[in-house]
Amino acid sequence: MNTKGYVKLGLAMALASSALAGCGGGEQTKAGSESGGGANGQPVKLKFWTNARHDADLMKTKLDEFNQKFKGKIEVESQIMTDNYEQALQTAIQADEAPDIFNAKMKLKLEDLVKMKAIQPLDEFLTPEVKSRFGDNLLKVDRQNSLDGKTYSLPNYGTTWRLVYNKDLFAKAGLSEPPKSMAELVDYAKKITEAGKADNVYGFALNMKTPASAFERGLLPMVRLDGKDYYDWKNGKYDFEVLKPYVQALKQIVDNKSILPGYESLDIDPLRNQFAAGKIGMYFSLSAEPGVYDTQFPTKVNWGVAQVPTLDGGAPKGANYINGGASWLYMSGKSKHKKEAWELLNFLYSDDVLVPYYEQGKGISVVPSVLGKAKEPTLKNFKEFAPKEDVMWPAYPVHKIEGKPWQNVISETILGLTPLDKGIEDLNKRYNDGLNNEEKAGNMKRIVEPNFDPRSQIKK
Repeated sequence: MNTKGYVKLGLAMALASSALAGCGGGEQTKAGSESGGGANGQPVKLKFWTNARHDADLMKTKLDEFNQKFKGKIEVESQIMTDNYEQALQTAIQADEAPDIFNAKMKLKLEDLVKMKAIQPLDEFLTPEVKSRFGDNLLKVDRQNSLDGKTYSLPNYGTTWRLVYNKDLFAKAGLSEPPKSMAELVDYAKKITEAGKADNVYGFALNMKTPASAFERGLLPMVRLDGKDYYDWKNGKYDFEVLKPYVQALKQIVDNKSILPGYESLDIDPLRNQFAAGKIGMYFSLSAEPGVYDTQFPTKVNWGVAQVPTLDGGAPKGANYINGGASWLYMSGKSKHKKEAWELLNFLYSDDVLVPYYEQGKGISVVPSVLGKAKEPTLKNFKEFAPKEDVMWPAYPVHKIEGKPWQNVISETILGLTPLDKGIEDLNKRYNDGLNNEEKAGNMKRIVEPNFDPRSQIKK
């Protein structure tokens, strides 16, 4: 994304923004005093935009509390954007009418928002207490909530990845615990399939309709738990060879016919539906699953959650990863009421808000003080997704790459369409060529972290 695209939006989008703010863009809630400590005796008015619906009930309650606490001084008007959140936000930014606080969990990138001066660095507001509570590991996550040493957002919740399994199908196959190694993953899938043959049960499932989604849920978590990655952070180059043993194991499950048929075009919701019906022994997925099996696909299946296996079954040498955990809310760089906007941010990031946020299953908290105070979440198995052997990894370098993305190539090797060694050789060449060419052209800077050690970030 670049700023030229915003200019081209033109008058039509500016008008659309005005219409959106008036009615059609979402739901608004408003509370506060009619008089107080702002200009002319009126309270300072702040605008809060979010694209999140899942936490609407809790956020309304907490914003009402804030308005009551600061009655006569600050009044917050919140808006849930039902559609086109990013488009409306871009338009508002260009028109100098951006909300004072807005949700950071979206497609617009931190780097682009910083270039536009659309978001405010928070460093001047970070008291010693705030710094101590979060720590540099959470406040300085490069290109996620921090850029060039400045912090633009604080963490709340992120996505974690686990193995989800059917305890009853495991017991029927004579298995007492989830697999700890890749060899056990292959073996258990086969045993569950054999034990459940009469009921059309399969030991494993993979949502391969979208390879990027499938491998984000399982392949990358396993690789990273072993302390590896297809990008060599210490040397600043790609090395897809590290994926080889994990891909070979997945292909073996396919070759053993231990995988739910139709996996080649299977999407995640049909997969979940089959798991809820008791037809799948195990699969990899994310921390949304407790909510899915509570409301979307209610199930009586006795299901459990476990950390993904390591290659050899030994203790992790690295850490599984938390996606999107570094940022939650931004302050507008153009806000006319930054002091009051920080009061709102400071309130929303307090344990009084973040603890119930986690307890009610709104998101997996990454904040140690929250996890230390929170009661067990009410959603079944939600606590099993809480960070244990999980940390926030760096963001991958962004640059042009010719040809197919790596996930599609790996998918083809599992389907038997491309030899694995050939696919890895192709990926290493294309991705490193793309990195080298973009760096030479001055379009990006190679990321090298010589002391990178994800395991050192785990809070003991």
